[in-house]
Amino acid sequence: MQRQWSNIIIIGLIISLLATIAQAEPGAPGNATLAANVGTSFTYQGRLIKDGTPVNGVCDMQFALWDSASGGTSVGTTSVNGVNVASGLFTIPALDFGSNAFTGQSRWLEIAVRCPAGSGSYTTLTPRQALTATPYALSLRPGAQVVGDVSDASSLFAQNTINSGLSYGIYGRSDSTSGRGVAGFASASSGEAVGVFGLTASSNGSGVTGEAWASTGPAVGVYGVTRSSSANATGVFGEAAQTNVIQTTIGVRGTNRNNSNAAGIGVWGEHAGGGVGVQGTSAYGVGVYGQVISNTAGFSIGVLGTNPFTQGTGVLGRATANSGTTYGVRGEVVSPNGYAGYFEGGQGVRVIGNLQATGVKTFVIDHPLDPANKYLYHFAQEGPVIQNVYNGIVTLNSAGTAIVTLPEYFAAINAEPFLYQLTPIGAAMPHLHVAQPISGNQFHIAGGVAGAQVSWEVTATRNDPYLRAHPAVTEVVKPANERGFYLAPEAYGLPSTRRSNQTLDTALPSLPNPVVEDKR
Repeated sequence: MQRQWSNIIIIGLIISLLATIAQAEPGAPGNATLAANVGTSFTYQGRLIKDGTPVNGVCDMQFALWDSASGGTSVGTTSVNGVNVASGLFTIPALDFGSNAFTGQSRWLEIAVRCPAGSGSYTTLTPRQALTATPYALSLRPGAQVVGDVSDASSLFAQNTINSGLSYGIYGRSDSTSGRGVAGFASASSGEAVGVFGLTASSNGSGVTGEAWASTGPAVGVYGVTRSSSANATGVFGEAAQTNVIQTTIGVRGTNRNNSNAAGIGVWGEHAGGGVGVQGTSAYGVGVYGQVISNTAGFSIGVLGTNPFTQGTGVLGRATANSGTTYGVRGEVVSPNGYAGYFEGGQGVRVIGNLQATGVKTFVIDHPLDPANKYLYHFAQEGPVIQNVYNGIVTLNSAGTAIVTLPEYFAAINAEPFLYQLTPIGAAMPHLHVAQPISGNQFHIAGGVAGAQVSWEVTATRNDPYLRAHPAVTEVVKPANERGFYLAPEAYGLPSTRRSNQTLDTALPSLPNPVVEDKR
């Protein structure tokens, strides 16, 4: 019966811990040679007594691991047959409950014996025996700390030597809604301290990979925060450190694998205040570069800027150099039917400064006689002098004279010489003339037929405050770096290499099509 049995349990739990890390390169610490992985079994020794007498003989034993001293849930079971017992003492050299049995929580061992082996039923021994850890194994329990002064190495080193498949050197998990699976903290208040550092030796690997597995919600793969109020504080910083390389390198790269033509974003930048959501800088290349590498939807955009606010700007370009021929915003197109710039809606286009064109300046509308199939173009009249034109029709009085009144702002924005043109309507008027030139925003017509009409036109030289501050120059000598080049070299029978772009641009980088591997 059960009361006739008793046992004294001595447990030895042996854990081999490789606890140093070579910091210079990933790999084994120092010159250590990696041994085979430590298994999950441990040695168990006990003493078996029946009716006050130590047992001698061969017995069968069953071992069960529990999460409670009584009741509870079984964590694992195993049987060992043919155990030699001498003077009550026995040893189980490899008692194994698997890799998930010991996760830092308390465990109790329950034993059932059958002596001699192969006879009758098992007798369960009570009470269950609490398993305790050896002192250094305590450093691996939940909430434990590994603290020490380790120079040029790491306080804790974990290595997975498998050379294929998905594997982890260190895996951290948190089930809390505000938890962190892995957290790193560098407490130094100066120097180049790093909270979490990732390093890869693979040419296709990633030093650090973050992935959000949730299929809905604002899941974030990698999230960076800075609480510094100093200049140049950075939440996430990426750097391509190699110098003098010909190939295209990338400091920060974002990829969205959604190929369903839905709205997706490769890189998102956001600022809660009056700062900058995304900023790109380059020493002599391209600060921000956007490229569409595949267009299956028909309409695509390399770079898009939007702003929903009443005083907002969708895209702003600013060239801050105080000399040279620079461009705030520049557009180029290769297609002969394309547009280097396209603007639609609102008040159209506003230019503060001069507007230049090598071709004609036109308006274009759907042809009123065939709007479905044709466009109608009209062209601006041009000349070497900046002029304003005013015109109208006036009816002559009984004396064959009339006074033409010009807009009240006429004198404020115009200057002489004033050019007049008078055309009689409905009758010949050989003596029609300007009797008194413009004065007080009026001029007088005389010599006409009483009651008849006259079409008049006045052309004046523009002279408003802006133009006085920025006078127009008709003929300009090209800058030294543009001499020998042409705005339209083909018009002179010259190759396109003689085209003057005002800047000596190098070719924009052409990024390869991204090949993104699953790095989970």
